[in-house]
Amino acid sequence: MNAAEVAQLLGIASTLDNRISAGSKMQVRTWSHVLDDVPYPVAERALREHYRRSTATIMPADIVEHWRTARRENAEQRHNAELRAQPRQLDDTARLRIIRAGIARVTTALAITRGLDPARAQAEADARRAWLALPCPHCHARPDHPCTGSGGRPLRKTAAHPARLDAAHATSGHTTEGPR
Repeated sequence: MNAAEVAQLLGIASTLDNRISAGSKMQVRTWSHVLDDVPYPVAERALREHYRRSTATIMPADIVEHWRTARRENAEQRHNAELRAQPRQLDDTARLRIIRAGIARVTTALAITRGLDPARAQAEADARRAWLALPCPHCHARPDHPCTGSGGRPLRKTAAHPARLDAAHATSGHTTEGPR
């Protein structure tokens, strides 16, 4: 703000707060030096908001803090808008392929450390994914939900009802027994 804008701001402030003078030359010069990078409309908003919530006399630091907060909020809004405008770098199918490849590597590593055949462990993992993707024809569990027994609790002795496992094997074409 320049000296004329500071004088105008101090004039408005003096009508709201009788502890502020309309602005001596020294006061105008000092305030304009402190508020040189603050736009006048922002300073006017800061003045209005300050006296809406406080009875304390406004100081240049209050106006500068309002300006900093406004700039920070604007920068965050611009950044969020840019993020929303950017196209997704990976579509959902590519992301799913990457996740499945990672799961396959982990399954293979676990099978090796447990002394199991990695191919069989991978086939069982594929079968588990296949039966979890289907609804259960026996208990009517939704996809991605475990099968439940008569009390509505998840099964304990088997991973899924045989009908669900059979449906998964028929869909995926696996010949392994799967998790029972």
